[in-house]
Parts: sequence; C-alpha cells; structure tokens
Amino acid sequence: MKKTVTVLLLLLFPVICGQSLWAEPVQDTHPHCPIILVHGLGGWGPEKLAGNYYWGGKTDLKEFLEENGYEVYVSNVGALSSNWDRAIELYYEIKGGQVDFGFEHSKQFGHLQRPAGKHYDHPLYPQWDANHPVHLVSHSMGGQTIRVLSALLSGQDPRFRNILRDANDEPFTPGNGWIKSITTLSAPHNGSTLSYVVKDQVTIVTSLMALAGINPQKDITSGQLYSFELEQWGLQREANEGLNDYITRVFNTLGDTKDISTWDTSIAGAQELNSTVNFSTVDPEAYYFSYENEKTFPVGKQFYLPDLTINPALSSNAFLMGIISLGDPFGLGDGWRENDGEVNTISMIAPQLGCSDRVSIYKGLPQKGVWNYLGKLKWDHGDITGQAVITFPWHVKKLEKFYLDLASFLRSLE
Repeated sequence: MKKTVTVLLLLLFPVICGQSLWAEPVQDTHPHCPIILVHGLGGWGPEKLAGNYYWGGKTDLKEFLEENGYEVYVSNVGALSSNWDRAIELYYEIKGGQVDFGFEHSKQFGHLQRPAGKHYDHPLYPQWDANHPVHLVSHSMGGQTIRVLSALLSGQDPRFRNILRDANDEPFTPGNGWIKSITTLSAPHNGSTLSYVVKDQVTIVTSLMALAGINPQKDITSGQLYSFELEQWGLQREANEGLNDYITRVFNTLGDTKDISTWDTSIAGAQELNSTVNFSTVDPEAYYFSYENEKTFPVGKQFYLPDLTINPALSSNAFLMGIISLGDPFGLGDGWRENDGEVNTISMIAPQLGCSDRVSIYKGLPQKGVWNYLGKLKWDHGDITGQAVITFPWHVKKLEKFYLDLASFLRSLE
C-alpha cells in the first residue's frame, strides 16, 4: 500500500506543481525586439550583390543570426541619399506605406515629396510601435541615418515633428519607446576627412563599391542589379547603363545640393547635422552604443600609415587621411589621422562637433542619455561587415562571433 501511494505521489507531484511529466520543455515565448541592420553610403539590401552580402560578405549574417534564434531584418535605403531621406525611407520600409519626405524639405531641395516608386506594401516589421520596439544596428553613414530616424520618431524638436504619416496617411509624431537601442559601427558621427583629401565625389563612392568587389567600370546585368534608390530625384539607372556612368550622371545632375550623402558625411555636413540631431531631440529611453575601428599604425607622432592587411581598395584613402594634417579646427584634438580607410577613428565614438552629447566608456552597466562606447576594433571599413580582401574561415568565425555577441548583448537590454 505504501509503495502504491509513493508511486501516485511521484506521478501527481509535477501536476500539482503545474507541469506534467510528459510536457514539452518550456520555450522562451517572451517577444524579443527584432534587430534591423542599416547599411551605409553605397550599400544595398538583403540580396547577394556581386557575390557578396553587405552584411557578411560571402556569409549571410542575417541567416546566421536567425539560425541562432534572433529575428533580423536587412534594410535597403537610398545608397547616396541624404540622412533625412534615408531615415524617412527606413521608417516606411519597416512600418509600411507611401514614403513622404515632407513638404518643406522636398520644396527646399527640389525633389519629389511622394515618389510613386517608394511605396512599401510588404514592410519588414509592420507591428512596430512603442509596444514593439526594435534594435537598430548600423554601419558607416547608417549611424547618422538612424540618429535622424530617432529624432523624427521622438519629435521633441519642432523641426522633426509631424513629418511621418500613420496608417491613415495622416501626419503624426510617434513618440518615445519605438527604439530599444541604437548601435553604430564605423560611423562618421563627426564627418570624415576623406572628402578633404579626395575631392572627386565619384571616386569616393566607387572606392566604397570596390569593397564589395563591384567594378564600377563594368555593366551589371542590364543595369537592374544595383540602383541607388533615387526615385525622389527621378534618377533611375537606365538599361545597359554602366555603373560608373550612372554614378557620374547622378552627381552631375544633383550638382552642389546638400541633400546628399557626400555632404552629410563631410565634417561641415556632420557638424550641421549634429547641431540639430542630438540627445535633446531623441528618445531618452533608448540606449546608444558605438564601436570605433581602425586599420592604420602610427609612424612617430605625426603620421598614420595603412596596415599591410588593409583592403587594397582602401589603402590609398587610408594613406592620404593618415598623412595630411588639417590641424585641429574641429576641437577634437589632433587625432584625425588614425582611420579605417574611409572614416577617421576619432569620429566614430559619438557626435561631438556642434553638439553636447556625452560619452561614457562601457564598464558593464549601460546608461541611457549618453553614448556607451564599447571599444576599438582592429578592422578596416569593410572588414567590420565582412567585406574582407580574402575570407579566411577564422575571419568568418570572428565576424560571426562578434555579431552573435552583439545580438546577445542587445537582447539582455530587454
């Protein structure tokens, strides 16, 4: 009798405790915030272009992170557009609807306000709102873009208020809480001296294209595989138009407009942006993180030379940025020569020119209302997204580990 009672108790105990012996293991059903990857100047979306993913090179980092339990989306915004235009495109790409660049902005710069080719019927994450926030992870100019998006969402500054449209196509200000965190990689927060040492805008863009193995001198399948997403300017790439010819035509058409990426990533353009997009205009509940990286080494106290392992497409840029002195007209110290081949390392830490954003070195406890600086990486401008010269297995593993650790860190914030 005692044996029978003991057996019954053993069988009933887990049921009494709320779990059957035969129940499936408890799964993590907590809704996590998705990660949205935002490319930089010259970048592209989730497609594999010229044999390379923007995020991962030969490896699809999106797929890798998804296999490890993370929800990830890859954006595709204007490759040459200004941060204002890119931020608005990013909003509608995530949320859905007809892109509207705003009446005042479109009138000021003379492009279409609501281009027909910019309507997102299949958005990345249509439920996005304050109850369903996202993590934004960016590379290069994408870091500036997501800061503008944050300002548009918050609407604390009248210049960013009621620009976006809701599901009823009415202007509105979403409010705080839509962004859980912002992470910037290789971001030209304070601009890049590349525009001072390389005057030709086409050369700057083509050097970025070379990172992905794209040869701008050659056609790429009827001109349809790659486009700069410039519908607001009516600048679609023509059939059989060489990519280099397309780039040249774009800059010849746009002339000296400031509503373009090359202005925003210059030091003067970045300073102008920082004066309007800073922590007084963004969501105080979001976390802000930054990494800096470099692929140069000091020679004495005066010069920085490109590392021998830097991507050859960036070597001349790194050399020029590392030897030409601009003095210290920007108030950040004479540290502008260290670089990753496209952006000065000192510029990547946080917005500092024209604004009063604070920086804190991360020591295990992330803070809101400041830029949490996560450290320096020995990678060039392409290495950090997987655009390496030669993709060795150990480099792929290192890259995957970096993004997996980052994804895990961002989830811990939830």
